[in-house]
Amino acid sequence: MASQADASSVTSPEIKRKKRSINFSNTEILKLEELVKDEKTFSILTNKFSNTVNNKMKKDMWTKIAEVISAQGIAVRTADECSNKWQNLKRESKAAVTSEKLERRKTGGGTLTLTAVADEQKVRIAEMYKDSASFNGIIGGLDSDEAGLFLQSFFLNISFKNYQLKQLIKSK
Repeated sequence: MASQADASSVTSPEIKRKKRSINFSNTEILKLEELVKDEKTFSILTNKFSNTVNNKMKKDMWTKIAEVISAQGIAVRTADECSNKWQNLKRESKAAVTSEKLERRKTGGGTLTLTAVADEQKVRIAEMYKDSASFNGIIGGLDSDEAGLFLQSFFLNISFKNYQLKQLIKSK
């Protein structure tokens, strides 16, 4: 019994927590957005290939971005922190665009107005990814909801034509 207590105290070392860094300030977020928006940087960071060379280029680019943001003097930022912040901003922007699309569907359609998205920052990020399939879907593709409505109307149309045909046969 005593050996079990000793074993548990040995296996539970004190966990040292990493100190939480401060939140990104508005100036840091704007600088991050400006740096990522650069054409060369954007093309490197959004490159879909994930071989060793491209991954190194992406990592180096995030390191450069982190150095520029850290140079502002607000907080020392790592490449991972900057990358995670950008992914979160992009995710929030995508959620706002999706919410807008769902709202349009409720009201009968229309074109997407990015100004209806929550704030200017999300609009700017959505504009950066306007040609991305992850934001807009596949061009020429069908939305599964719309495809369901299409199939439903197709089968109703066939049923109605069959009914008309039966009525025609009965009348003869």
